[in-house]
Amino acid sequence: MKKLFLSTLVLLSTMTFSHDEGHGPAIKDESLKGGKVSAIIKKSDVNKGRSAKMLYKGELVYESRKASVKLYLYDTNMKPLDLSSFAKKIDAVLFERGQGKNFQLSLDDSGKYYSGERPLNKRVPFNIDVMPKKDGESLFGAFDGLD
Repeated sequence: MKKLFLSTLVLLSTMTFSHDEGHGPAIKDESLKGGKVSAIIKKSDVNKGRSAKMLYKGELVYESRKASVKLYLYDTNMKPLDLSSFAKKIDAVLFERGQGKNFQLSLDDSGKYYSGERPLNKRVPFNIDVMPKKDGESLFGAFDGLD
């Protein structure tokens, strides 16, 4: 009985601490456009997990059965950014079961958000990573657990 209890305790403790820390600071903000909000960090800080410094926040707006995607960028207080110093196109990747499919988002004519068409996923959950550039610096945002 003691062996069973110890085995269960060890198994539960390893499962508790095995979760990845994520790709940036935790976000508690509500979405402004009905999407998912995530931290935007330096691409070079991806491996720092929760200790990475948040530069901006991004909101990914999508519909689960449609290909259209919009990305809004905010400062850390959720105020819309002036996107004129950002690149006009953003590389993005949809991950589904470890397989990545590349696509791009383009700055809308209004200059307020990026939009594009993502590959349609076959399963849920899926993830979308975005790689904006500002003044030549590569940034990164991960939108995980999408359905």
